[in-house]
Formats: sequence, structure tokens, C-alpha cells
Amino acid sequence: MSKERLLPFGSLERNEDEATTWTCFKPMHDRVLQLWKDSCNFSKKALEMGRNDPRKVIYAIKMGFALALVSLFIFWKKPADVSQFSIWAILTVIVMFEFSIGATFIKGFNRGLGTFCAGMLAFLFAELSLLAGEWEKVVIVISFFITGSFASYLKLYPTMAPYEYGYRVLLVLIAVGACICFIINICIYPIWAGDDLHRLVVNNFKELAASLEGCVDGYLKYVDYNRIPSRFMSQASGDQLYLGYKTVIESASREQTLLGFAVWEPPHGRYRTLRHPWRTYVKVSGAVRHCAYTVMALHGCILSEIQVDTNMHASLNGPLYQFLCSLVRFLICQFGSQNMKSASTKRRGSFRPAKLCRGSQSSA
Repeated sequence: MSKERLLPFGSLERNEDEATTWTCFKPMHDRVLQLWKDSCNFSKKALEMGRNDPRKVIYAIKMGFALALVSLFIFWKKPADVSQFSIWAILTVIVMFEFSIGATFIKGFNRGLGTFCAGMLAFLFAELSLLAGEWEKVVIVISFFITGSFASYLKLYPTMAPYEYGYRVLLVLIAVGACICFIINICIYPIWAGDDLHRLVVNNFKELAASLEGCVDGYLKYVDYNRIPSRFMSQASGDQLYLGYKTVIESASREQTLLGFAVWEPPHGRYRTLRHPWRTYVKVSGAVRHCAYTVMALHGCILSEIQVDTNMHASLNGPLYQFLCSLVRFLICQFGSQNMKSASTKRRGSFRPAKLCRGSQSSA
């Protein structure tokens, strides 16, 4: 008699039932496990974001503090209208409060403009509907048509695109909410878009200088890159030289965003003049970006499959060329530092990059 016949038949049925039950609950178990892993990854990334830029944590705390102050209007007893319409102040804080002060000013302008236009149109069409008498309903419907068509058409106009929100959005509480946004955002650890633009442009100079020196140094020393065409992009994407000039090239959109916020900011810190030449920062960074394209072409030559003779590299790899490479990096870094320092400490007309560049060369 075999051992299988000695096994009780009931145990086999229990094993099959347990296997069937596990098969039914396995998808649910996998989903719960995946949800837990995603939650852990999200928490890690959120903590890492706070460590990398503590200003984001401070911004969240300021936002919560502003909402806490505005929420006190809910418990206001007299006059009763304050607590009734306090939601408008809360919505104003939610809409207006932004990361940088310049962005907050832009949202405040949009909110105020929208409230003013909506109030004027409401008074106008209310008077017209009263004068219309029996045609009151017709006037109201026509007013909705005119307002919606006019606002929708204007928001398509290019120069009105940044303010389209203002045309779609009770006045005292909105003003109070706006004031709370401005006071908290300016007085408690202010985050200025102008400072971010300043640091971004200076960082572009440094990244360009490091990439240029690395490319020239790699060409002179004839670094043995893997020059197989199919692996060209994968090798370049992991190269620090590539990441350096890539940062400069891809900074254009962020510069324009910071410029739009910086022009709205009042004089502050090192920038104590009205109408500070923020647009010149973007122009200078545009010139740096143009140089970055040249560095990108030089990097492509290094990774090219076809190379010149090694004797050519040896003839160029001398003390003079290495000194010139170091000097170019020094001049670029000094030009960026002095250029931005001059723009932030004084303004007479507009600062001149060429003059500063000559000064850097003479000092070097």
C-alpha cells in the first residue's frame, strides 16, 4: 500500500480550500502591500523635499498660520455678516498665498481686479434691469451673455493671459484676506523670487565654467570614452559635463517665471531701487545659454566615434592650454559674481556686462 493511500482524505480537501481562499485574497493582499509601499515612498520623498529646501516647510507653516487667522472670522458675532461671508476671506488666502512674494502680489492684483470688475458690472446691470421694468429678465440674461463673452474673448488676448483669473473671480473680507497674505508672507521669513533669479543666473555661470573646463580638459587629455553610437545618449546622460550645460540650457523657462514674479516685488534686501533691472539678468543668462550650446557641441566632439590622431592631442596638451582653460573658467565665474553683485548693489541706468568683463580680465 502506497503512502498516498494512508493520508486522510479530509486533509486534502482542507488544503484545497486553503489554497482556494489564498488565491481569492492574494490580489487584495498585493494591492494593500503595493499601497503601503507607495505610501512609504511618498513619505520618504516628502521628507527629502523638505530637507533639500527648508523654505517649502516654512511656506506650508505660513500658509497654515494665515488660514488660522482668517478662520477666526467664523466665530465673529457682531456684525453677523462677517461670519456669514467669512468664506470669502478664507478663499482669498487659499487663492492668493503663493511660495514667493512676487507671485503673491500677482495673485492679489488678479483678485482685486476681478472683484472690482465684477462689482462694477453687477451695479451696472442691476440698474439696467430696474429701468427695464417688464424686460428685467431679458436684461439679466443678456447681461450674462455679454459678461461671459467679453471675459472669454479678453482672456485669449496674449497680454491679458496672465490676468485671466482676475476677470472670473464681498470686498471688505477679500481685502482683509489679501492683507493677511501680504503681511505674513512679507514679515515671516520672506521668500523673494528676485533672490532665486539672482542665484539661478550665478549658478548658470558656474555650471558653464565647470562644463567648459571639463570638456577642454577631457579633449586635451584624450579621455578614453566609449564611442559606440548606440550608447552615445546613455553615456552622455550620466556624464557630469552633460548635466552641467544641460542645467543651463533648461533654465530658460524657470528664469521667465521668476522674472514675472520679481518685477512685482518691492525693493528689498540688496535690491533697494525701484524698477530694478531684472530683465537684464535674463538677457545675461541668455548669453550664457548661447555659450552652453557651444560647450554641448564640444562635448559631442569628445564623444564622437571619429577622432583626430593622438599626436594632435599630445601637441595641444601643454601647460599653456591648461592655463588658458583655467583662466577662462576663472573669468566666467568672476564675471558672473561681479555682474550680479554690481546689479544688486547699485543701479545707474543699467549695468554693462562688457565693462565688468574688462574689469575681470584686468584683475586676473
